[in-house]
Amino acid sequence: MDDVAEGHILALERGRTGQDYILGGQDVTLKDLLAVIAQCTGRRPPRLRVPRQPLFPLAYAAEAVAWLTGKEPFITADGLRMAKHRMFFSSAKAERELGYRARPYKSGIEDAILWFRQAGYIK
Repeated sequence: MDDVAEGHILALERGRTGQDYILGGQDVTLKDLLAVIAQCTGRRPPRLRVPRQPLFPLAYAAEAVAWLTGKEPFITADGLRMAKHRMFFSSAKAERELGYRARPYKSGIEDAILWFRQAGYIK
């Protein structure tokens, strides 16, 4: 069973009413995450780091096109604003109170890639 799905079951069985539990795992930077995804898919990781500021006009245009077409934008201004921050969260409370244990993030990526392949989204 997926560790996050198991965490939901643990919260149902052991969680306290009114409490929130973060079902996360290891902290990882976007750079490291993309490197693992590249490794798992047999591709090279991104090497070019693009500054955020020049991407805002592209994000606004993508949001406008998305509004007109009803499709999801490939980049958003909010996403660019959030990318400025390193946002790490702790699962310590879920581990302590629920017995939650996250598996290594690479395992989750491998499972996700397998699912996307089986669903025909990637080759």
